[in-house]
Amino acid sequence: MPELNSEFTREIRQVRRRFFDVIDPLRPELFRYCRHLARNVWGAEDLVQDTLLKAFAKLGEVHWSIDNPRAYLFRIATNLWIDINRKQTEAAMPEHFDAPADAPPPLPSETRQALGAMLHALPPKERAALLLKDVFDFSLEETASYLQTTVGAVKAALHRGREKLALARESTPQPPVADLADAALLDRWCEAFNARDMAALTALMLADSTADVVGMVYEFGPEQMKKGSLGHTVVEEGNPQAQRLVYMGEPIVVLWYDVVDGDKTRRVVRDVLRFTQDRGNLASLRFYYFCPETLAEVCAALNLPLVDNGYRYG
Repeated sequence: MPELNSEFTREIRQVRRRFFDVIDPLRPELFRYCRHLARNVWGAEDLVQDTLLKAFAKLGEVHWSIDNPRAYLFRIATNLWIDINRKQTEAAMPEHFDAPADAPPPLPSETRQALGAMLHALPPKERAALLLKDVFDFSLEETASYLQTTVGAVKAALHRGREKLALARESTPQPPVADLADAALLDRWCEAFNARDMAALTALMLADSTADVVGMVYEFGPEQMKKGSLGHTVVEEGNPQAQRLVYMGEPIVVLWYDVVDGDKTRRVVRDVLRFTQDRGNLASLRFYYFCPETLAEVCAALNLPLVDNGYRYG
């Protein structure tokens, strides 16, 4: 029986790297689109990663040249987001949008003023239609293609959406997610991390816990983490220091690094970690090390100095 051995997976990684060589320049705009759609920065990053994963996987089913990778990504992101919304309850509707510091080129004034309210007020297809047509400047025909509908239906969605913008109110904050790790548990994690106590770190993790270096590596269980993400971060990365902070009501951890700037050394954030817990221990952690747009938005909100790491290893 054929095996998915190391040679095979190495070939897949090489093809994936070539894919990202083409896609990486489009990622800032893709993130902005997903950030407009998603409920928060974490949802936006998840949508970006799901879009990239599906875009790469679907290449094996495409029998023609993809002459417009931007349109290819936006189409996949749109359809994924609409599918997600079909499965969610009204309680999971997006909260209001705060534009990041590196926002896209100026939008029409009426769109800027109503953007936050729009994200909560409009149904998925109307929201996507307005974003694609009015914000990201796709044609009616392209918008209809991405939404898998007709130009007439897009025009109707745009008309309804624009009418609702005038009536939209500020959205109410979303309730906290129940399984996020609590502050006391993360303080213990930070203490163990800063002491370089790997045994204490892994003791805080469930046996079936997972770690995700978003977009790069996925690990199962503390032993894989010790040899991979945690081991690399704790032992090999120049003595980073962990600090527990609160972002949008959620306890998170930031990692501080010393970076050389000319003849001076300064302290900056280079990673943000997000955790969930279950049964009194940590169930998952996600490193946003290779997510520059997400890092920028979180650090700007917390007024933290940042040096990002790009989208992947050099």
